[in-house]
Amino acid sequence: MRRGNGEGRERVQLEVSALSSDGAGIARGKNGVVFVRGALPGEQVAAQIVSRHKDFSVARTLSVGRAAAGRVEPRCPHYERCGGCQLQHADYPLQLTLKAGLVRDAMTRIGGFPAELLEGLECVASPQPWGYRNKAAFPVQSLDGRAVTGFYRAGTHRLEFIRRCPVNAAPLDALYQSVLNGLASSPLDGYDERTHTGKLRHIVMRAGLNTGETLLSFVLNGRLSARGIKTLVALGAKGRPTTLTLNHNSRPGNVILGSRTEALFGSGRISERLASWTLSFDTTSFFQVNTAQAEQLFAHASAQVDGDGRILELYSGVGSLTCFLARRGQVTSVEEWRSAVQMAERNMGANGLDVRTLCGRAEDVIEELHAPCGTVVMDPPRDGCARGVLEAIHRLSVPKVVYVSCNPATLARDCKILAGYGYRLASLRAFDMFPQTAHVETVAVLELRR
Repeated sequence: MRRGNGEGRERVQLEVSALSSDGAGIARGKNGVVFVRGALPGEQVAAQIVSRHKDFSVARTLSVGRAAAGRVEPRCPHYERCGGCQLQHADYPLQLTLKAGLVRDAMTRIGGFPAELLEGLECVASPQPWGYRNKAAFPVQSLDGRAVTGFYRAGTHRLEFIRRCPVNAAPLDALYQSVLNGLASSPLDGYDERTHTGKLRHIVMRAGLNTGETLLSFVLNGRLSARGIKTLVALGAKGRPTTLTLNHNSRPGNVILGSRTEALFGSGRISERLASWTLSFDTTSFFQVNTAQAEQLFAHASAQVDGDGRILELYSGVGSLTCFLARRGQVTSVEEWRSAVQMAERNMGANGLDVRTLCGRAEDVIEELHAPCGTVVMDPPRDGCARGVLEAIHRLSVPKVVYVSCNPATLARDCKILAGYGYRLASLRAFDMFPQTAHVETVAVLELRR
């Protein structure tokens, strides 16, 4: 990073023209592009430059001279300090418009798709724009000899101490309050990532919003004595979770969860209902954080699959989307993590669904497949698909691809590759899975030209 003269004191007047993928306003300053935290497209703002880089600068909004029509007061008192949300200063209709714009921009700028193909793209509203999250992870640190928790401040690992988060669902909030009240008097020390010392790293909470079940997990660095475990059980039991687990993570770095989990009471799993299915998941399982919106997204994605065909589902997790797909044809699901595959098998059996489950990396499994399938459905992580997956789809001449993405940039990149293999973008729809943030989910359907 190159620091300019008077950095941190230079004030500028800026016209904001667009929104970046991390929720900052984009403006053009005398020295190039400026990313303005707290600004919205169409606004004129007074801002302070906080850092200069080779090709851009970063600024924060000081005052708004001309406000966007959808600007509102943020609901959360921690908003400008906590790094969890980026768009609370925009009303909900504007958030939806901005997110549709983020997807359009990525698909045209990165994917090379013509703008006219993306006209009319909408972002489907979340049934609940507040209190929707069914999962939260709170880092724990030590301050003045006692363990404290909250969320990280934006762009840092400094804690913002909070008592309530308005995007967390009510069961999580109640569980958090009980743990927070007991944590202050707990003898356990919080984790120091600089020295890799301290026992308690994170507090992870999950809820089944349609079942009323809750899971509480303490993430530990190293081992605890029997007395320490007894202390955690007493602390966790105050919130009356359905199950309490210990997750062990002694690796340096910012990955929250380790690979080993043990249940202190309960089964170590909770369940959630999606449409007519009940699914179980554990501390480490991936499960969409917005239950009601997940139902809408899965229903839409599965409806894009041609009926009575062979469906290959990649990155299938514990089987949430798999249940919806099983109504449309014979499903073969592929997941890399053994624990998730085992959970998926349990879920398919519990719901009376006949699904073939395979454990392995998507790029390895699909390379070994020779039987034809009518549709590939995939929901990869933020990094997108491995190139081998896209090449195998081309080799197998799969007629249709349904691509569920949480990252417009990697979606656009992968769709561009598939377009080069002869696929056309048949439809695109965005879903607001994370209200108040800049994140957006998208379902793209691509069809092989004949």
